[in-house]
Amino acid sequence: MKTLARIFLACLMPAGAGRAAAQDFPKAAVPAAGPRDWTWVQGAVFVPTNCVNEAQQWDEYDPAINDRELHQASAYGINMVRVYLHYYVYLKKRDSLLASIADFLGRAGKYGIKTEFVFFDDCWNQPPEELLSPGYRYPAPIRGVHNSQWLVSPGEEVRTHYEQHRARLKAYVQDIVSAHKADPRVAFWEIYNEPTKSDATVRLERDALAWIRETGTLIPTTATGREFSGGPFSDFPSWHEYGGYAVLGDGRSLCTECMNRQGQDVPGIVGHFRGKVGYIMWEFGIGRDNCRFAWDENREHPRKDEPPRPFHGIVYPDGHPWSLEDARALLGSEGFARARFFAVTYYRDDSFASAAKTSVTPMIDFDLGDEEGTGSPDASAGVPREHFSIRYTGAVLAPDSGPYTISADCDGRIEVLLDGRPVVSRTAPERGVSTGTVELEAGRTYPIAVRYAHATGGASLHLSWSGPTFATRILEPASHPEGL
Repeated sequence: MKTLARIFLACLMPAGAGRAAAQDFPKAAVPAAGPRDWTWVQGAVFVPTNCVNEAQQWDEYDPAINDRELHQASAYGINMVRVYLHYYVYLKKRDSLLASIADFLGRAGKYGIKTEFVFFDDCWNQPPEELLSPGYRYPAPIRGVHNSQWLVSPGEEVRTHYEQHRARLKAYVQDIVSAHKADPRVAFWEIYNEPTKSDATVRLERDALAWIRETGTLIPTTATGREFSGGPFSDFPSWHEYGGYAVLGDGRSLCTECMNRQGQDVPGIVGHFRGKVGYIMWEFGIGRDNCRFAWDENREHPRKDEPPRPFHGIVYPDGHPWSLEDARALLGSEGFARARFFAVTYYRDDSFASAAKTSVTPMIDFDLGDEEGTGSPDASAGVPREHFSIRYTGAVLAPDSGPYTISADCDGRIEVLLDGRPVVSRTAPERGVSTGTVELEAGRTYPIAVRYAHATGGASLHLSWSGPTFATRILEPASHPEGL
């Protein structure tokens, strides 16, 4: 097998490339930022639900899925996302990574969401050298195993040969920070997640803090403290709370990880933390990183079935929450009552006969794939990944008078009724796009009903519309569904 160093020579930029921008900034350390109030933060770790880990998140960056799930996050009151980066992806495709980060910040900012980036992480699996290959394919999640493909960054190989990698590690940090050193969409830089107290980790923390300060950024930095080694390298204290609802410090500290349903839940986190400290929950999406399985459901003891209560995660890929009580807690009772949602009912069959769950969703827009567990819209409720059906009801508002085109891009059977009138109807099992046109009056709200039935393969449904004064966009509800 090639060594990591040889792969660098084969597929990476020349040594020193990408660091030129750093020389434009003063070398003097920027003073640590003063006290800040983080009580406004209601955040979540953000990994797109189609990705198995943070490296795939950036290596195969998909603007559409990121936009969709950031949109969902904003609909549930999330105002900050905690986003992991990976050193290997920088080595593999520096320019692409920088462009993807800029794109992501634009999309998060559009929905009023701040971002914090994590550069390094001491948790889980070592990154494979093959990841640096242009043709690398990310492995599927391991059934029943928590966080089964998550990767350490930068990895033991890099830390063992630190001096050989130090210049590139510096370039990785400084290229990203320099591009956004005064970007108001970046809430803070997180040097290290759960850093151990080993000499190698502390050395990298110390260096990374210096590299960030060299850029001249005034955006604050942190690294996980308390039982971890990040405290001395932080402009403000950050900590993790998974044991219960203990609050560390005050509003000037920030809980950057919490929420596991063996000892906590979303209403409990919100009820105990809101107004006292900011909090970032693990995690927003319930997807292919397998964090719906618990910590002790590991490679030695994989779970054989789907957990009825996801260990982590708030919202499924199609946009509905695991629990309506989670949504009520995040939005507050008044905010939830005002929120614009479709009502949605999931069925265990493809003929709308055996109801499994009723919930809400801010949009009808998803791709589920065809894997056990994540191929279902809600495996925790017993919905299978094959031969299921979904019914949506709600209302839409016509901003102008004239013709509107409703478009359904989906597999399986689909029927869309607007104001009781059939607009779209399709029975072919393969994926395709079906459209229909209807005349609507400006300012009127119309009831809508959608019935979708899935047979086999990957499930997808994207309901959009266009009107007299706007191009095609995802169809969004105009009101809150009655009775929810």
